[in-house]
Amino acid sequence: MTQYEKMTTSSIPKLVTSLSIPTVISMLISAIYNIADTFFVTSLKNDSVTAAISIVFSLMTLIQCIGFTLGMGSGSLISRYLGKKEEKKASQYASQGFLMSIIFGVTFLVLGLCLNGEIMSLFGASDTSKPYAMEYAKWIFIAAPFMMASFVMNNILRNEGKAKLSMIGISLGGLLNIGLDPLFIHVFGMGISGAGLATMISQMVSFSILISFFIFKKSSTKIWITYLTKDLSSYWKIITTGSPTLFRQGFSTVANIILNSVCKGFGPEVVDSLVAALGITSKIYFFVRNIIIGIGQGYQPVLGYNYGAKKYGRIRQAFYFALLLQTIVSVIAALVVLIFPKELMNFFNATDKAFVYGISSVRYLAISLPFLGFSTIVNQSLQVIGYSKSASFLASLRQGIVYIPLVFLLRLWFNETGLCLTQPISDLLTALITIPFFFYFFNILKTKEKLLNESNA
Repeated sequence: MTQYEKMTTSSIPKLVTSLSIPTVISMLISAIYNIADTFFVTSLKNDSVTAAISIVFSLMTLIQCIGFTLGMGSGSLISRYLGKKEEKKASQYASQGFLMSIIFGVTFLVLGLCLNGEIMSLFGASDTSKPYAMEYAKWIFIAAPFMMASFVMNNILRNEGKAKLSMIGISLGGLLNIGLDPLFIHVFGMGISGAGLATMISQMVSFSILISFFIFKKSSTKIWITYLTKDLSSYWKIITTGSPTLFRQGFSTVANIILNSVCKGFGPEVVDSLVAALGITSKIYFFVRNIIIGIGQGYQPVLGYNYGAKKYGRIRQAFYFALLLQTIVSVIAALVVLIFPKELMNFFNATDKAFVYGISSVRYLAISLPFLGFSTIVNQSLQVIGYSKSASFLASLRQGIVYIPLVFLLRLWFNETGLCLTQPISDLLTALITIPFFFYFFNILKTKEKLLNESNA
């Protein structure tokens, strides 16, 4: 009851802020998993090795896609049922989400180790970057079950309003990753294989910490076999509820694969430098985007609890406050990217060829960043309240429906510059298409509120 009262009666600015800070830290640490590997590997000054990191980033995005789909699907349902004070039902979805993550993770592990080379080729690895990509990827495949389960547990805790616990599990693993990278890569001389091993170990540590919160009953829900059900429809409900995340992250993986493959059309003299530059830019983009998503994830349990409790006025207040925070952050990030593009490239130890492409790419990126929060929070809002079709459509835009055609068109019209422009233009068009869905979301709240008032009259 204490947690319920906190989520449904506390001051909205204080509540959203208190939940957003840990989730932002968690998302940043998640981004640092990839940024740390890129930072230390680029110090080897080999574009083929840097390109391999970008190739395997697509694999990690795919693993994250499934983990977050199951985590967001079960987490959104959990927050709504906790808002309705149905704790047993919430524990059922927590247990089912965890089981599904283990099954999918083990499947990735087996297929990945058996088909490593074929998968790296599919993801766009060139002849020169493929051996490095395979070496890095083998550790990621081994870590897949732990990664997926960690994403699920992280989202469950966050949607319970236990954002600090989710932050601890992700953050400690991320900090360990940062410490192990230079040790394995340089001190032990393992190169890119050391980066993969560091990531695997850190993911296992995160998993151990997160599952301990459920074992020692620090969570509001329970993960246990007795809460599992043979009703397949409830498992499917987790997937459909999380489907916007599936489309968002899934298209992100597909987009990276297509982008890397299109880069190969420029020939061996250019491909690794261009892939490396765009890979560095994508790390910067995802770093900023993770902050935006983190703020939204702090807002989502507030939305879920209050939607279940039918407190629609608090939802409006929470929406606008979270959007304000997101916009402030994205504008500041855009200014930083515009003012310090060279410093950002130098930070990632870009080679001379990658440096030139990278400068243009990050400058174009700054144009679209201020609009990122708006399209993100509308998408997240529709997902939490169960309007999965609308949320899935919006999630498919940025790196799917809009992005993929732009890759081919802008490459045809502007060559390498076109590929640098693809993400910014896609983000701008996505924000425009999101506008009518913004009004749709608030009309839903208005209709629900009207029906509630009529029933109480």
